Amino acid sequence: MAELLNFIVKDALTIRDDVLRTIKNGLIRRGVATPNVSPGSDWFVLATALGNELAVVGANAIVKADEQMPDSATGDGLSRIADILGLSKQAAAGSVGFVEIVASATSPIPTGQELLDANGLRYRVTIGGNYANGDAVPIEAVDTGAATNKAEGDVLRWKVSPPFCDEKVTVGAGGLVNGIDAEDDEALRARVLAVFQNPPGSGNWEHCAELAEEADARVQKAFVYPAALGPSTVRIAVTAAPTSSSKLRDVATTVLTGTVSPYVKGKLPEHAHIEVTTVQNVECDVAFGLSLPEAPTANPPGPGGGWINGSPWPAIALDGMPPLRAAVTAVASSTQFTVDALTPPNPGITRIAWLSPVDWRLYTALVTSYSGSTGAYVINVDTPFTNIAVGNFIWPECQNARLYCETALAQFALMGPGEVTANASALVRGFRHPIAANGWPMSLAPHLLNALAKEHEELLAAQFFYRAATGHLAINGSAGQLSPNVPASISDPPLQFVPRNIAFYRSP
Repeated sequence: MAELLNFIVKDALTIRDDVLRTIKNGLIRRGVATPNVSPGSDWFVLATALGNELAVVGANAIVKADEQMPDSATGDGLSRIADILGLSKQAAAGSVGFVEIVASATSPIPTGQELLDANGLRYRVTIGGNYANGDAVPIEAVDTGAATNKAEGDVLRWKVSPPFCDEKVTVGAGGLVNGIDAEDDEALRARVLAVFQNPPGSGNWEHCAELAEEADARVQKAFVYPAALGPSTVRIAVTAAPTSSSKLRDVATTVLTGTVSPYVKGKLPEHAHIEVTTVQNVECDVAFGLSLPEAPTANPPGPGGGWINGSPWPAIALDGMPPLRAAVTAVASSTQFTVDALTPPNPGITRIAWLSPVDWRLYTALVTSYSGSTGAYVINVDTPFTNIAVGNFIWPECQNARLYCETALAQFALMGPGEVTANASALVRGFRHPIAANGWPMSLAPHLLNALAKEHEELLAAQFFYRAATGHLAINGSAGQLSPNVPASISDPPLQFVPRNIAFYRSP
């Protein structure tokens, strides 16, 4: 239950004691020298009963008060606030992309021709025509949800094969993307708060963002750069929500050009030049340092609930040579790989973790043996780390490892793109709206640490050990923040940070 600031209600014990104090003082004023309000007395039983009943009223008052506030309301309460603002939860949407056909001759494939995946989910052709062997055919999912997303190379089959076509097709380059489940409370809350912070109307930047977001359910959030391209111009960048299988944030070209861009341009004044783009994904690596309870096997022993091992491995020395993380430098197999660690593991005891940037599954294993030396320890593990690759981070297993990963990924999901220009004149009006301080941060900054500390009571402190992004200078240590560069051209999409390698290490 959320706690409202400056709204305090008494618990049952406090109410009981207040009632007993009032009764005792009242009886004394009436001449009773030593009123009996001790446990077991009639007065104590009555006051306890009153406390129990009134505490429920107070607790319900907090619940109802929370339901009235957009930053704490959930479920029906949040939906009611959204309805007042003309907003509602976005429905689930299907994926889009291309499939490559196998055909013995050029085949006429009509719009609407259906395909199925192994689970029976339906897809259809969006642009009919005559297609030859190996051609890419644009399709979209008829069914909805993140389950409609498919990786490049996955196999679909025609419900009824077109002439000259093999029954099976393969998903083309880039996969089938942007399939999303129905919007959750936190995503709706972000849009509700945006309306309160910057009311939309008359073509202002918030109105432009609102139009882009309502154009298609696959748009998670729109960001506006007024006059960035000059007077009477509006630059809009739209992002897609990450899914369980993909953390990329770009919106598919077919959605962008076929739905979002024409919808927005049709709703805004024709004398304004409107440019709608998506974002450029930039993969990021983040290593955190956590102060967690020590394991019972530590020296001295700890209470548990934090690190699994008494001496968590790999260990990071903040006074050592950067970079401050333990990366895989070579892979022999899914159970044998080389780690750039400072010290050796303890075979048969050391437990390690790895968050796969391929399927976003958390893998944990026991180190069974090792060889090598400082900076190049070859380890063998008892559980395969499927798709482990050079550059991935290995870190010590902790009890709530999965929850820490989920918290970090949830924060990445609520990040927005960077600026589109460094030109001071253009930035007078053309900076990103909303600004990062009002939500949707763009940088690898303290919001990631604050979320970890807020959501996990056992966590005493969190800090950054290492932050890096493709094409950016890495940061070792906690100082500063890593922000997206501006694109090479102001006409290019802005850069959007997305997660790749995430790790958690013991703070010294």
